[in-house]
Amino acid sequence: MLKLILIGILGSSSAAGGVVFALSMSNPPADASDHGTGVVSQIETIATELTAVPVISGGKVTGYLVLRISSKVDKAKIKTGDAVVAPFLNDAVFRASFDFAATGVTEIKSKHVEELSKEILRIANSRLGEGVVTDVNLEQFNLVSSSEIRNNLSRPE
Repeated sequence: MLKLILIGILGSSSAAGGVVFALSMSNPPADASDHGTGVVSQIETIATELTAVPVISGGKVTGYLVLRISSKVDKAKIKTGDAVVAPFLNDAVFRASFDFAATGVTEIKSKHVEELSKEILRIANSRLGEGVVTDVNLEQFNLVSSSEIRNNLSRPE
């Protein structure tokens, strides 16, 4: 009878230990960059809507910049009470690409991708707070001439 009680206690304690171990493994530790500050990063990737910005040259629309970005956002650093970031990112994308289009761009070069990414990051962080947006990736970045758009619209399907 004593053996049966000891085996029951041993089985119960090992099951309880397994549960405690499993629960401790499911909670991830704080980010290494925030070690000692007590602040846990809440990095989230947010993709914007497809944005089209007209390219105007000589008083005419010569084409459109079409772009979409995905950004890494640290929601723990947002100063405002709400954590709605997408409208601010869409606004930053439009403002940066409109300024870029105002230069009269006729083709997209690899240096434009980096310049536009940095400008979107700067505008977004100036509105949301420094360090909120940590990374900007251009998922889609095209220059479509207005003649291509007109040809596609006039083609019967």
